[in-house]
Amino acid sequence: MTKFFGDKAFYKRVLMIAMPIVIQQLITSSVQLVDNLMVGSLGELAIGAVSVVNQLYFVVIIVTFGAMGGAGIFSAQFFGSKQHDKLRQTFRFKLLISLILSSTAILIFSLFGEYFIGLFTDNPVTISWGMDYLNIAKWVMIPLTVSSAMSTTFREIGITKPLLRISSIAILLNVVLNYLLIFGHLGFPKLGIEGAAIATLASRTLEFVLLYLLLVFRGKAFNTSLLKIFKIDGLLFKMIVITAIPLVINEFLFSFGQTFFMQSYATRGDNALAAINITNAISQLVFITFGGIGTAVAVFVGNTMGKNKLKEAKENSMKIIVFAVIFAFVLGLVLFILSFFVLNLYDISTETEYIAKFNIRVNAFMIPVISLYMVLYFTLRSGGDTRSTMIMDSGYIWVVQVPVIYVLSRFTQLPVVILYLIIQSLELPKVVLAYSRYKKEYWLRNLAVENDENAMRLMNKQSM
Repeated sequence: MTKFFGDKAFYKRVLMIAMPIVIQQLITSSVQLVDNLMVGSLGELAIGAVSVVNQLYFVVIIVTFGAMGGAGIFSAQFFGSKQHDKLRQTFRFKLLISLILSSTAILIFSLFGEYFIGLFTDNPVTISWGMDYLNIAKWVMIPLTVSSAMSTTFREIGITKPLLRISSIAILLNVVLNYLLIFGHLGFPKLGIEGAAIATLASRTLEFVLLYLLLVFRGKAFNTSLLKIFKIDGLLFKMIVITAIPLVINEFLFSFGQTFFMQSYATRGDNALAAINITNAISQLVFITFGGIGTAVAVFVGNTMGKNKLKEAKENSMKIIVFAVIFAFVLGLVLFILSFFVLNLYDISTETEYIAKFNIRVNAFMIPVISLYMVLYFTLRSGGDTRSTMIMDSGYIWVVQVPVIYVLSRFTQLPVVILYLIIQSLELPKVVLAYSRYKKEYWLRNLAVENDENAMRLMNKQSM
């Protein structure tokens, strides 16, 4: 039994590392739900407009997540092996990538924003409102991606509590400004959907400023000057890129696949589009475990492998798998109970409510499966096994799920709830693939040692 369950000290440390992230994401998800309700008071078309723009943001965020993850694999292991100079270099890589991605996203949204929104809906009101929101909120990309570079590195070295406080402050500002600017309270102008965009931009900017201050005072292990952003060892840069490319490709294809799903659901009308947005907002209240899982794996598996304690890393991974699945069962029950009354908070049609309620209950049953997949995914990634994660994640989506949803949405009259049920059920075979790869233990590697060995080989070749 000790193979699957740790002692009290183990779980205490897991909770100390993971819970601040879980609480942070719980607060974020709760506020997103409040935002959803505020925007929803403007009508279902407003919900649809914001959901489409947020889906475009999702692509950028998830690609950023992939790029940060590629460097983060090394960050966790370099911190474990106390190679702080190389830890700083991985952080520089993150900063460089964040600036490239945010600038590219702003350019694309400026040139093609209306076209992308039009892929989801042909309703001119939804498109117009979506552009009103996008024209302001696109500037969120810069503070959002740079903040991601800082916050992910803090997580990878085990500093999580300050991130919770920073996130809470930024989220509080977002809620207050939403209340003031969407509805025009306390003398503020009534800006509607544009007010929601301004609130998002302001809160993300404040989050960036607070994270920078945290970097100055608590990030000495990896803090660096922007003037040194290109100062990255060539071999290390190559290793990070080789590791990160599959992750970036995977996250892009994954996010594009999710966007394709939403576009397919939208073929069933504005009610379906609004219902999917509501489903996601409410389901995020329990999907919060995923960020904690990733952080726990980085610390208990990634840091441990960096210390060359491979057997302990393997044991830790199994204990986290069991813990994550059991915890997910509890959260699934909570989500199922929420489905009976939480939709009463929305001013939506009976049809939209029915779709959202059905989909939420599907997610309630699926969260243990998705949680198991996520911990397997992060474990494989922690040892640099990124090619296999790309194949079983985005590869599976585009080979299996996308063709299925394409055929069913275009050539059948199946209702959106059945489409959603089928796509979510197709997560089951993916878990089997992930566990099969996990059992082969290709991920059980000390990348910090491998980097040093590769550097030595290069030096020996150059000296010959």
